[in-house]
Amino acid sequence: MQKIDLEKERVALDREITFFHFEKAKKKIAKCIKEASKANNIFFLSYFTAQKFIVRREFEKAIRYLNICIKLRPHDGCSHNDKAICLAELGKYEEALSVFDRGISLSRDCASLYHNKGWLLNAMGRFRQSIMYFKKALELDCKRVEAIFSLGDSYLKMGEIKTAEKYFTEALGEIKGKSSYVYGEIKKQLNSLRKQRV
Repeated sequence: MQKIDLEKERVALDREITFFHFEKAKKKIAKCIKEASKANNIFFLSYFTAQKFIVRREFEKAIRYLNICIKLRPHDGCSHNDKAICLAELGKYEEALSVFDRGISLSRDCASLYHNKGWLLNAMGRFRQSIMYFKKALELDCKRVEAIFSLGDSYLKMGEIKTAEKYFTEALGEIKGKSSYVYGEIKKQLNSLRKQRV
């Protein structure tokens, strides 16, 4: 039996969760927990256990495992990113921003950290700041559809309809064939904008 590359699996898992493929994510998590346990790899066992709790929306439990990950690998951008998201989901926005900043300072090439800090800033109504982080995420990963969509959302919230429509259209082209749910959500957003113009 071929050994599973857990590093690649967590990148694939991130995409499954981002695109709302939760059933696929749960199967991948179970497979990776089993593999990490068999290999006695505490980092990945903790990481994928945290993911199990994130999918269940049990964020405090997830944070406990992510803290283990950060202790074992202080420069791991994914662990900082996921801990910050959990904190944000618990309403601890300032603490989440601090964890995003710490993660960014340790792992400057992690596009997820920039995108998700932008997501939180956008949710907090700090649209101009969020745009800077979405653009930085795109510098690192130019096809990152969630950052493209999020730019559209920030511009829309600032009343810049044409710019928002441009980013939503670009995101629609990037997501096609990857997630029917996200594709449908972007399509609804574009249809709503187009109706407003008529």
